Amino acid sequence: MVIVGAGIAGLSAGIYSLMNGYRTTICEMHDIPGGLCTAWKRKGYIFDISMHMLVGSSSGPFNRMWRELGVLEGRRFVYHNVTARIEGRGKRLDICIDPQRLEEQMRELSPDDEGLTKEFIRLLFSKSIMNLSSLKPAEMFGLMDKIKMYSSFLPFIGVFKKYGHLTIQEFAERFKDPFLQNAVRFFIDTPGWPMLRFPMIAMTGMMRSSDNAGVPLGGSQKVIFDMAERYEQLGGEIRYKSRATELITLNDQAIGVRLEDGREIMADEVVWAGDGHRLIYEILGGRYLNDEIKDMYTNWIPVKPMVHVAIGVGQDMSREPHCVIFELDKPITIGGDEHRWMSVLHHSFDPSMAPPGKSAVEVWYATRYDYWEKLAADRTAYEAEKKRIADLSIAELDRRWPGFKSAVEVVDVPTPATYVRYTGNWQGSPDGWYVTPDNMGKRTLLRTLPGLSNLYMVGQWTAPFTGTVMGALSGRQLIQILCREDKKSFMTSPQD
Repeated sequence: MVIVGAGIAGLSAGIYSLMNGYRTTICEMHDIPGGLCTAWKRKGYIFDISMHMLVGSSSGPFNRMWRELGVLEGRRFVYHNVTARIEGRGKRLDICIDPQRLEEQMRELSPDDEGLTKEFIRLLFSKSIMNLSSLKPAEMFGLMDKIKMYSSFLPFIGVFKKYGHLTIQEFAERFKDPFLQNAVRFFIDTPGWPMLRFPMIAMTGMMRSSDNAGVPLGGSQKVIFDMAERYEQLGGEIRYKSRATELITLNDQAIGVRLEDGREIMADEVVWAGDGHRLIYEILGGRYLNDEIKDMYTNWIPVKPMVHVAIGVGQDMSREPHCVIFELDKPITIGGDEHRWMSVLHHSFDPSMAPPGKSAVEVWYATRYDYWEKLAADRTAYEAEKKRIADLSIAELDRRWPGFKSAVEVVDVPTPATYVRYTGNWQGSPDGWYVTPDNMGKRTLLRTLPGLSNLYMVGQWTAPFTGTVMGALSGRQLIQILCREDKKSFMTSPQD
């Protein structure tokens, strides 16, 4: 088996494949593993753009998967009591995991919205919809599995009926108070990382599950490096700086990959853990399609790419919530889009991210890929725009935290063009497609292409909004399916 891509999905598929007796090689275009799940270091500061929480860090079915992958072994997690602070129009709201405190804040901000506030709090702290999750592939569900699944849905029937076609944005508009309209939306649809048309039903139990979504100390890269080490200890091989440019096929069967330098790796099965659009439309020329796949790539909305302003600052931000969203006096315009709110994250809760007494800070802006694709062709203009955005951002941070500007020690500005250069991801999207009320009901992942055998896909282009959890799960489920096809028991620990 050859696996294309050493991100979390490719590494998961690799680890489970080795535990089940398959011989595998991973080809990775970069010189390190991780793909979109990554971080980088500048002058003692580590900037981490992924895995700001790990769902299943303490319990539940995903916890079992992380243990199987070796992710939890010896690792400590931080659980935030305040997940974000929102400031604007002279008002402030701490999004916290204490339902009573959260409700009291919202009622004080707008007594006229008391009824809607109570409804929102009940939904956020009800039984988590994540409890419906299963590690088992839907394609392998038997009668008892289906009965169990339908039974688990029963407590949510009323919730689905009431909120099934509603988005968080539509619900937020019902609040009379303008600040709460924004604040409620920012529970999930943040300024730097928007969630367009996010299903209200997916908010069910969101805050209750916060104590099962810790931030791994050491960050994303430490998790990924540990997974890569586990894969290699099990006998797997990762070939870095090995970009797959062609899928070798024979009689509509995948038989290997051809690398950028001309080398060929032949295999019985190919697992594509890279960009789906590039595979389907560029490498395969759209020859293996059906209406479902066409609909995904035509009508589903890719998650907006981001431009980050990563700042190493000689200030201790540990007294502030790790995420602060505040309204700007004057909007910042990027690519024709106005940004009236600033989303700021820091990692001061993790001492490994910055020198003592200092902080690694990030500002995120959702943006348009076509703007940055065109701008990147003119290096001078590209660098000037990055500097302009960084300067404006630092000026706003200095207004919010006086003295910030003079304490800045390092600035780095990755853009959507950076995402494409290092990961090859379509339109620089960091998370595939948005999940919406229209595609949330997609039951199974896009694992194969019609008319092409021995080719399998894992990762974020197999289902709506496939982040770290679903990426890893797609790798696990694929190997479980292959084990069934090969009439062998699925193993979740190394074989003797």
